[in-house]
Amino acid sequence: MANASYLLGTHSAELERLRFQHQLWRPMAEAAWRKAGVAAGQRILDVGAGPGFAAVDLAQLVGTSGRVLGLELSHTYVKQAQREASGLPQLEMRQHDLHHDPWPSERFDLIWCRWVAMFLRNLEPLLAGLAQCSQPGSQVLFHEYVHWDTFGLYPHGAAITRFGQACQASFVQAGGDPDVNRRLPTLLSERGWRIKGLQPLPVAGNAASMAGRWMQRFVQTYSTRLLELELWTTNDQAEAEAELAEAANNEGSFWVGPTVLEVWAERRQTS
Repeated sequence: MANASYLLGTHSAELERLRFQHQLWRPMAEAAWRKAGVAAGQRILDVGAGPGFAAVDLAQLVGTSGRVLGLELSHTYVKQAQREASGLPQLEMRQHDLHHDPWPSERFDLIWCRWVAMFLRNLEPLLAGLAQCSQPGSQVLFHEYVHWDTFGLYPHGAAITRFGQACQASFVQAGGDPDVNRRLPTLLSERGWRIKGLQPLPVAGNAASMAGRWMQRFVQTYSTRLLELELWTTNDQAEAEAELAEAANNEGSFWVGPTVLEVWAERRQTS
């Protein structure tokens, strides 16, 4: 898949949206990493590393005695991540197509994967890659959506509800699964992983909150793509913009995000 077909795009507005998104979700990522015991000297694989924001954080945690390898489809994002990684020799970014390119021959202590599986047409290459890059005792952490329908703006957000439905349609149209974490725990268990924890990660807030601003930015940046896909209309856009304006002036309005499920698993010991 070329950069041009990257569903959410790799343009500057999307890059800055991802930066803000990482700031919002960073505390939840760090809590997951602490749970998994991330420490100096460990080897970590970041699958679908994007512009490298999480990979940089992980590289700082493992230090120069550790190693972080980020795999990312987009050449644009790999270059951005390499700039972000300046001064971190323990971090390597590599352009990689999860469907077609050979996975690394290395073994890692932890594999981190956030908002990647939901975009994959076929999960088998990902599951095979996890097996190849792990060993008994290795851990994997997924942050993926489990219930996209919780996305909404309340109490007056009919157009925003339609926007959420159009988003899901676009993911499915591209071959993905917006609620992929309804399937992943079972698939992991069937392939030799012991599920250590499942935790929902909901976000909500008014228009001025980080959560609210994150969801507003997504509406503003992704609506253009939905128009191109003919899943959204200019009338829809006008209604959504009016709802955003109303929410900004109404302290009683609030956003609820699509629900993420954290899946934490460990590779079983072989008998």
